[in-house]
Amino acid sequence: MSIVWKGVMPAVTTHFTANDELDLDLFKINLQAQIDAGVHGIVLGGTLGEASTLTDEERSVLTKTAVEITKGKIPVLMNIAE
Repeated sequence: MSIVWKGVMPAVTTHFTANDELDLDLFKINLQAQIDAGVHGIVLGGTLGEASTLTDEERSVLTKTAVEITKGKIPVLMNIAE
């Protein structure tokens, strides 16, 4: 998919459980709400360094989960501004 840099592409937050693990249930709800609202793309890992605090495995899980949920309808980008 080629990315068209226009429209609304929010940086979604990464939620964690009380055990400091990715809260994928809440993540999925948040992503679906963004899709339902009509966003043009999704940016994972926040905007102010959140991505740098995630492990490689966490970034991979978030990316794969987001791609699964969006089903190729909108771009999914992992923030790499670290």
